[in-house]
Amino acid sequence: MGRSRRGQIDVNEQAKTANALGNGEALRIPKTAELVADRIRARIITGELAEGDSLPPEGQLMEQFGISRPTLREAFRILETERLIAVSRGSRTGARVSLPHVSSVSRYASFVLQANAVEVPDLFEARLAIELFAVRRLAKKGSKAKLKKLRAEINRIEALTEGTSTQEFFSEFLEMHRLLVELGGNETLHFVIQMLQGLMNQAVLKIVALNEETTEREKKKVIKSYRNLIDLIEAGDPEAAAKHWRLHLINANKRWDYDGTLRDIFKD
Repeated sequence: MGRSRRGQIDVNEQAKTANALGNGEALRIPKTAELVADRIRARIITGELAEGDSLPPEGQLMEQFGISRPTLREAFRILETERLIAVSRGSRTGARVSLPHVSSVSRYASFVLQANAVEVPDLFEARLAIELFAVRRLAKKGSKAKLKKLRAEINRIEALTEGTSTQEFFSEFLEMHRLLVELGGNETLHFVIQMLQGLMNQAVLKIVALNEETTEREKKKVIKSYRNLIDLIEAGDPEAAAKHWRLHLINANKRWDYDGTLRDIFKD
């Protein structure tokens, strides 16, 4: 297949490049459909194509890439599997762009951790490491707007506290943990905590259900600890804030002590 027009896929050139890079070693040559998927994927990831945009009609794409309809549809199947497009069969609109979402990763990540029998304390240790970094960063660079968000969240939770069950009480705090990392300002860690958030939420609520109810006094103690954290962040003392939060999380993990694996928690 030659390159008679700009944008068409030249498989022979791809093979020559792969052989040159491999210094004669046998390398797998990507299928034409994979190369087409690569091109479309790049347009989505770089923002050239936005959420909800329709891809050009099949005929136009076939001409652009110099490929057959079966090859194009195989490329579409690749992108559908990656949840980067949604194809409406029999519709004139064809394929529409769906930008990558953390939820697409989160569910699969949960399956991986469960399949590998990761222990529950391991998950909580990961949260501790991430949140301590976020707390230190907030204490160093936290703006008034970020502190205002934290205080608004703890005020909201406190207003809902009285009369709630232990599960309801702690389910409200799960969003506070995510917010801490978001406001910490590291996008990669925020992505990681969002990816793990659903799994953490399920684990916490499952463990809470196995324990006795939390008293109103204990609830107030938890809220006070959060307020102390915000005060230390506002004071611009990263080490004191991190020390306080480390102790808070360690005690919380002990309170909901569970030595089993994630697989054990979700087998019922």
